[in-house]
Amino acid sequence: MKDAMDFVGLANIFEKKECIVDGKKQIYYENIDSCFGFKYNFNDSGKSFVVLTGKIAGETIDSNSIYDYANFKTLKELCKENNYLYNYNTFRNISIYRDWIGDYFTYDSKEMKFIRITNQELLQKIRGTIKDYDDTILNNNTDISQMYSAIKKTIISQDEQIMQILTSLFKNQKVINSSLGLDMIAKLKENIIVYGPTGTGKTEILKRIANIYKIPIVIEDATSLSEIGYVGRNITDMLENLYLAAGKDIEKAQKGILVIDEFDKLAEKDRNSKDHVSRIGVQRSLLKLLDGSTFYFENKKFDTSKLSVVALGSFTGIVDNDDYSNVSSTDFVNYGIMRELMGRFSKLVVMNSLLKEDIKKILTESDFSPLNTYRLLFESMNIKFSYDEDFIDYIAEKAVALNSGARSLKTVFDDTISSAMFRIFAGEYSAINLTKPNNNEKAYVLTKKR
Repeated sequence: MKDAMDFVGLANIFEKKECIVDGKKQIYYENIDSCFGFKYNFNDSGKSFVVLTGKIAGETIDSNSIYDYANFKTLKELCKENNYLYNYNTFRNISIYRDWIGDYFTYDSKEMKFIRITNQELLQKIRGTIKDYDDTILNNNTDISQMYSAIKKTIISQDEQIMQILTSLFKNQKVINSSLGLDMIAKLKENIIVYGPTGTGKTEILKRIANIYKIPIVIEDATSLSEIGYVGRNITDMLENLYLAAGKDIEKAQKGILVIDEFDKLAEKDRNSKDHVSRIGVQRSLLKLLDGSTFYFENKKFDTSKLSVVALGSFTGIVDNDDYSNVSSTDFVNYGIMRELMGRFSKLVVMNSLLKEDIKKILTESDFSPLNTYRLLFESMNIKFSYDEDFIDYIAEKAVALNSGARSLKTVFDDTISSAMFRIFAGEYSAINLTKPNNNEKAYVLTKKR
């Protein structure tokens, strides 16, 4: 019997593009990401790949998708090639998964492979007709309400927070695409800190924004950053990723959105710690970025004057209780963020804490809840899927006990249903009903095929 490492692996992700070249409609493919995913083919459903990480995490790539994938290697294969060392960042020969991001390809159906386009004249024609990025898209007043409604389908109980973040980003796009001078842009443009309890949807809101509209946006992890001269990634690495996300168009990248996740981990809480110098160094580097400075990588010059920056963090312990509503800039400074750095963030957005009823609502209503993602998986396998209200209560109570907000839902759900998945994958059952278990019973009832 194959294990998970036979199905989960790394692949290049391509997005299908329609454009007009030399007066004719043509199909090309942009390499948008490399990511881990789950490859399956149940009941002759065709080529299917569930994306687990990256820009389109949660998407299923099949015959109906605008995405495709290639160069898939399982974790088992990758580990074997690397002396059974499982570490994505140190895999040998991994450059094929990263070097082509932002490039365009044709697809050879006979050879069943993607072929990179190197003809510069053709690339200029393709980029000139593909509307990956439209600097008016966030200036259209009707778009903000559509975007708000779409994100609310995924992020539950944070309506006001979604509205505040969208409003700031829309305002920024209007400002940076105006004829105003850089001094006026700097005064009007808002950089944002989104904070509050873990698992409330901070990162997911920005992921949804990235998925819905094609303004260049990257979400970076602050914990991987270090001051230049120290081991680790630095500010220019983040800007280079934004440049790749913009299809290697530096002008578009400079008007993009840089999201720094786990921002609270940069706080210098212990001045005697050996990590103090590195953390304070990163904060100083961010200060330079937020002030609108020029950074260099390869042969590129990146001006951050028009860049929108969004910082995300839970800031656990910034208050004595779970009430984040009255947190001020001074509290962030006391937490360990430089006063000068806080002065560059003009917008603070606090997330709502999630109660049991909120968790239940997320479980049943969010497009991205494990309940609804498993429903799609079972439908693709022709497995009848059902559940009752007692099961929803049961999962919500377990998730609340973990105190990780909506993030713990997937952990609880996967753990509850994992033993059933083996039997379903074996092809012996046609239906599954989820219910609250009694004593040592399972939280599901399986129906055998007739």
